[in-house]
Amino acid sequence: MSSANMCRHKNIFRMAKTFHIKSTTSKNLARALLVALIFVCLIALLAACDKKDEDALSFVPIYDINMRYDSETHTLTARQEVLFSLPENMSEEYAAFHTYVNALSDSNDTIAISSVKINRQSVDYEICGDDNTLIKIPIDKKEELQSVTFEYAVSLKKTSSRLGFFDGGASLCFFYPSLAVYDGGWQEEGFSQIGDPFFCECADFYATLTLDADLSVACSGQASEAARFEDNGQILKTVEIVAEHIRDLGIVVGEHRCVRGTAHTATQDVEISYFYLTDASPQKALERAIRTVETFSDAFGEYPYKTFSFAETPLGGAGGMEYGAFATVTPINGSYLDAVTHEIAHQWWYGAVGNDQCLSPWMDEGLSEFCTYYFYKLTGDPAEFSSAMADISSLYNDFVYTARTSPLGAQMQRPLASYASSEEYIAVTYQKGALLFEHLRSVVGEKKFVAAIKEYYSANKFAVATPSSLAAAFKTQGFDVAPIISGWVYCKEK
Repeated sequence: MSSANMCRHKNIFRMAKTFHIKSTTSKNLARALLVALIFVCLIALLAACDKKDEDALSFVPIYDINMRYDSETHTLTARQEVLFSLPENMSEEYAAFHTYVNALSDSNDTIAISSVKINRQSVDYEICGDDNTLIKIPIDKKEELQSVTFEYAVSLKKTSSRLGFFDGGASLCFFYPSLAVYDGGWQEEGFSQIGDPFFCECADFYATLTLDADLSVACSGQASEAARFEDNGQILKTVEIVAEHIRDLGIVVGEHRCVRGTAHTATQDVEISYFYLTDASPQKALERAIRTVETFSDAFGEYPYKTFSFAETPLGGAGGMEYGAFATVTPINGSYLDAVTHEIAHQWWYGAVGNDQCLSPWMDEGLSEFCTYYFYKLTGDPAEFSSAMADISSLYNDFVYTARTSPLGAQMQRPLASYASSEEYIAVTYQKGALLFEHLRSVVGEKKFVAAIKEYYSANKFAVATPSSLAAAFKTQGFDVAPIISGWVYCKEK
């Protein structure tokens, strides 16, 4: 999507929201009819966008978030407005939002919501679900567009996870109420401490963040300092963030230094930024990121965004975490650079091509893990690729024969709650998932495999893919791999 179309997309939605609110409060029929006519014209403008992936983006939700981070109290206060259209043939009388924030710390009341409004009218709401991770908000189904406004505060704790503060900074990821996916009903799956229990549609995020002036801001999309001012003797700054067509907003603030470079793809220059704290060789990570973006763009289709940023944070035993046009990494061992490649692969698999991570996480984790090592083959080191796949096969076989602990064993298509351990999740989702894609490559051949993956990306960009979507991409290359995929993902034994 061109930058002009991005701006038009944002402005049309803001105009639509204004007209929508006026029409719901006006008693004048003529004015309401005029508003309806204008709104129809706005929809027509959206339909006129000239890129084919616009179809999947015509009515993405818009998040408008204004927040302030206090580094002394480790508190984030925010006012958030979400504009979205109701799903067709919706039966429920409420909208559902996930509050993942409550499950990402030791307390299920990490977020304190002080106000919820629908179309500027205060409403009662229900907080429910495991760990208070779901909000149900009553809606007026006569209105196609809904504007939901939250006011809340988030209390951060010291952590080495997705949300919280650490020595030198804070990770502000999944701090906000997130609109649930609607697929014949709101997706209300309970939170799981295993895997990535986040299932989100693409959305546009426009945010402002006020914080200490000396703190860096690494985030999804593009960030620019808008103002600097004094408040009670403290120098603060306000940073504006624009992140469009992403599934989740990631932000890291702290005492980071930054190195920057540019990835040159066939159609665009992508700005790459690495925010680091302790990394002694930041340029190596930056160079790997640049080469990965260029390599995957050439192989699978253009990188879907204008920027990619990644930040060093403590992540415990994890090497990295992916977000929209953003990732966090931990430089802990020799696999560090592979972690950079893995998180960038997620910008294609889950970032652009989405999937239900609560039911079929192998679709993004398995493919991203495969791409992590396929990167070596694509860049002229087939021996390293073969060695890595052999290691994955060995690790997975160790699990199959010695470490299976749940009744579903090696079955890949399954709820996150069914995994008995993180070890089982990694073996089935990452390792077996990667081996499935390597098996498909061996069946259809190198050229057809790359062509099928490129088709999979093109056909499902900014949408939500399913296993049948993957099979359909291979069908365009003359191969019916649906039985192969089904055999792998439903097999419990191996």
